[in-house]
Amino acid sequence: MEHKKIDLYSEFGLERDGAVSGTLTLYRHADLTELSKKRLRPAMLVIPGGGYSMVSQRENEPIALAFYAQGFDCFVLEYDVAPHSYPVQLLEAGMAMLWLRRNAKALSLIENGIGVIGFSAGGHLAGCLSYLWEDAALRKAFGDECARIRPDATILSYPVITADERYWHKGSFVNFCGKDASFVDYSLEKAVTPSAPPCFLWATSEDNDVPVQNSLLLYEALLKAGVSVEMHLFEKGWHGLATADIEVNNELYPFMSRVKEWIPLAVSFLRAHGFEVEVCPR
Repeated sequence: MEHKKIDLYSEFGLERDGAVSGTLTLYRHADLTELSKKRLRPAMLVIPGGGYSMVSQRENEPIALAFYAQGFDCFVLEYDVAPHSYPVQLLEAGMAMLWLRRNAKALSLIENGIGVIGFSAGGHLAGCLSYLWEDAALRKAFGDECARIRPDATILSYPVITADERYWHKGSFVNFCGKDASFVDYSLEKAVTPSAPPCFLWATSEDNDVPVQNSLLLYEALLKAGVSVEMHLFEKGWHGLATADIEVNNELYPFMSRVKEWIPLAVSFLRAHGFEVEVCPR
């Protein structure tokens, strides 16, 4: 495995202006040169959650390793959190996706097989890439290249979606928007268009931190727009289960054996949308 960290600000030649994160950690399969044919791999940009106040360790490397085991090359975004706010996190996520696009050939990635997976507030940030890739801040920073920020598929895990005060995760919106962005402009169910990428959603009905209505509202918006979407709602389980195993939870509960099935379900969804390892001549 190739495992190293990339400084996105250095790669793009941008000033940090106080930002301290903005890095991408690579989990790449080694090129087995003794084989006569090489592998081109699908990629997943992993965006952990944490309410835009921290970046969860449980939704970081464990997720990358789970998808790595299924043949994906994975890239984990470490982004800035509060007191940093819009547009910092969005620009860092945009840089991550553009870095993958620009380097796809050198990284032996399938150029139209680069997806994003986000958890909780990281799901909100992944959703911003998926529905707001032409946001004013992204267009100002990257010009017409911002169109390449759109992922080829989106996996959203118990995501923060709506600014509707009946269902919102207030802290995430306050931390993300700061003083320079309107809550409603980043209420993602209102940003969906027919050009949005295919989306796999999962959540738990018992989530008391980010109510399941967040996922339901987005699902309805995607259906209405004619976007390919699949959703799984598990009966039991709290917020932030990640891989739903002992690696990321202090104890195992019977319901986790069902919830952890989201991983093969998500992989199957991605496979159905062309995210397969390709074997080709060197």
